Amino acid sequence: MNRNELAEELNVSPWDIDDWLLWGCPAEKFLSQWNYNLQAVERWLKENKIKIKKVVQPLPKEAKADHNWLTQRCPQCREKGFPGEQAGLLCTYGEIVMGRWRFRRVGYPCGHSMEIFT
Repeated sequence: MNRNELAEELNVSPWDIDDWLLWGCPAEKFLSQWNYNLQAVERWLKENKIKIKKVVQPLPKEAKADHNWLTQRCPQCREKGFPGEQAGLLCTYGEIVMGRWRFRRVGYPCGHSMEIFT
């Protein structure tokens, strides 16, 4: 098992595994990757009295969408006003942010935008 798999199994960060390796954690190197045996690592942790700091996973935030963005004009421009137009026209486009495809609505020419959830 590699570093990330071991970290996931023990519920620690991968950087903790790197620290353990420097302290003498049992591992075998194959080419450029370190391979770990879970039972040997758990025995080594117990023998060396190393306490594991569990990674606390934050609760996922509930997605909230402003339904005004699903109408025909930019809601920010409608509220505050936009010189030259009553409100920005909306167009939809997709983008990839941090490996996830997202849809956005963008006001033209105002430039206001909001991610829309489907």
